[in-house]
Amino acid sequence: MDGFFEKVKSNFGRAKDEASKYSKLAIQKTSNLVSQTKYNFAVNDAENKIITLMAEIGEYVYTEYLDGSEFPAEVAAKCADIDSLKEEIASLKDKIADLKDAVVCPACGEYNNNENIYCAKCGEKLRTVAVEVEPEAQTEQDDSSDEN
Repeated sequence: MDGFFEKVKSNFGRAKDEASKYSKLAIQKTSNLVSQTKYNFAVNDAENKIITLMAEIGEYVYTEYLDGSEFPAEVAAKCADIDSLKEEIASLKDKIADLKDAVVCPACGEYNNNENIYCAKCGEKLRTVAVEVEPEAQTEQDDSSDEN
């Protein structure tokens, strides 16, 4: 009987050792995966910063182009393409606004209800509102100016 218990004890010992080995391996793989994920996030963050910086450079060049600075023909042609695309975007937004029965804010490009006077996003005035003076009010104004 002692032999049986010794075999069981020995098997439990090996099972414990195997479980310990696999848990250490799982911990190492998990740690590696976490590190890889952190590095991937860092790479993505750096790439996004590069994209942002390149966009800022492009915006600077385009602003200089609008101010009349001289650029190589290739750069000037691309800036002219941007002008055309901006006009196309404005036209398309107007068409979308018509379909939505909305008005596009000239400052931020947000769609607003047609009855809005100010943009719901940025507060910019959407259009000038013509105030009609009724003939009676006009007559009263004329009468009050006669009294002075």
